Amino acid sequence: MPAAAPWGVTWGFLAKIFMAAPQGPVCNIRLLIVHRYAPGIKKSGAMPCTVEHFGRRGKPVKKMRLIPAEKAFAFARKFQGLPGVTVSVC
Repeated sequence: MPAAAPWGVTWGFLAKIFMAAPQGPVCNIRLLIVHRYAPGIKKSGAMPCTVEHFGRRGKPVKKMRLIPAEKAFAFARKFQGLPGVTVSVC
């Protein structure tokens, strides 16, 4: 059996360096926006809806607030199953 090629070791080392590097800036704070449609109306871009912005405690606030990404995605998972609701995490 032939010995392992030396380039295999080098490729594994280079793959770890180049493939594990982040591809861009990582944002740890996000905005959470919930669009609520009236009951009985199908969701679409042309239909009127109310827009709510959520804060750190998961309650609606008047202005858009930056919240930690972990909390934003946790709240989004909580809201995504409700009928007539579309959730956006920006």
